[in-house]
Amino acid sequence: MTDSGQPAIAGHFYRIPRISGLIVGLWPQRIRGGGGRPWHAHLLFVFAFAVVLVGAVGEVSYACVHLDNLVVALEAFCPGTTKAVCVLKLWVFFRSNRRWAELVQRLRAMLWQSRRQEGQRMLVGLATTANRLSLLLLSSGTATNAAFNLQPLIMGLYRWIVQLPGQVELPFNIILPSFAVQPGLFPLTYVLLTASGACTVFAFSFVDGFFVCSCLYICGAFRLVQQDIRRIFADLHGDSVDVFTEEMNAEVRHRLAQVVERHNAIIDFCTDLTRQFTVIVLMHFLSAAFVLCSTILDIMLNTSSLSGLTYICYIIAALTQLFLYCFGGNHVSESSAAVADVLYDIEWYKCDARTRKVILMILRRSQRAKTIAVPFFTPSLPAFGSILSTAGSYITLLKTFL
Repeated sequence: MTDSGQPAIAGHFYRIPRISGLIVGLWPQRIRGGGGRPWHAHLLFVFAFAVVLVGAVGEVSYACVHLDNLVVALEAFCPGTTKAVCVLKLWVFFRSNRRWAELVQRLRAMLWQSRRQEGQRMLVGLATTANRLSLLLLSSGTATNAAFNLQPLIMGLYRWIVQLPGQVELPFNIILPSFAVQPGLFPLTYVLLTASGACTVFAFSFVDGFFVCSCLYICGAFRLVQQDIRRIFADLHGDSVDVFTEEMNAEVRHRLAQVVERHNAIIDFCTDLTRQFTVIVLMHFLSAAFVLCSTILDIMLNTSSLSGLTYICYIIAALTQLFLYCFGGNHVSESSAAVADVLYDIEWYKCDARTRKVILMILRRSQRAKTIAVPFFTPSLPAFGSILSTAGSYITLLKTFL
């Protein structure tokens, strides 16, 4: 417990994703009194959505126009594809913002229920891991955006020092209206494209960080259920008896009923979260192998050391994104299945038939591990390895044609 009476998890709840979400105007929030979203959140979202959309359309269009030059096309396709997926993520969260706010409140209620020091310590540990992973994603994305935006400035400064002809280029290969690249508007265009990259970073830092935090909080909720099951039998001090008395069985059934209610609430929440994230996870996984393959291929074909360094930062960010989804999904499935292991290890054989039926009911449901499954994909660490293997196979195949 903190000095304000809040549980220890309160200070760690979605810490990093909340910051990123507030910057792009997407953090699920409501005005006190049940009103809608704050007006400034709408303005931030409109700006972020507009600049990311312009970047996605312009960069993908540029790549399609320059398919005759593979290196140039890949340099536009990689960030363009990331921005296109970010546009989808932004829209999904904005369209269902009220629903996302309800999910946050439900998860908060589940985690706030347990005030025991042991449970809160475990939740804080999971929250710290989730926030560190979210910060890693934000940092790698920021480094990538900085590399994209500094590269033209460094090259322009070098040409000016050695008195070579040429001018400063835009940070991204993009098709824009001719007036946007005129000398008078060029600095503004450069700043807006920098903002487009920054909003992309904050958008996927928020959405992907929200996913991994939610998954680890669900994992924590399942572990709280495991702790409660162990505590039910530990509090009975049944070591001295071979068979539980009627009073002891009644106590077990009463407390197991509360566990069943909480267990069902966690499973229902997991189902609702999966439904909300289905489109996002599906599109992310569909584009993951292509993005990784394109980035590695661009590093191999690019002769510029600055561009190579930029895309090394890019691939670190892309791998971090993919790992967060797989890491979070893996934790949910493992923690849900672990409930069954705990039930098997308790002294169920000392209970009467009626109590055993309750335990068996929880056991059978727990044996079907809950997953964040979408069509064709289930985020997990084996899936992460499979995508990396697929990307490697694509690269090997493409090298034979180059």
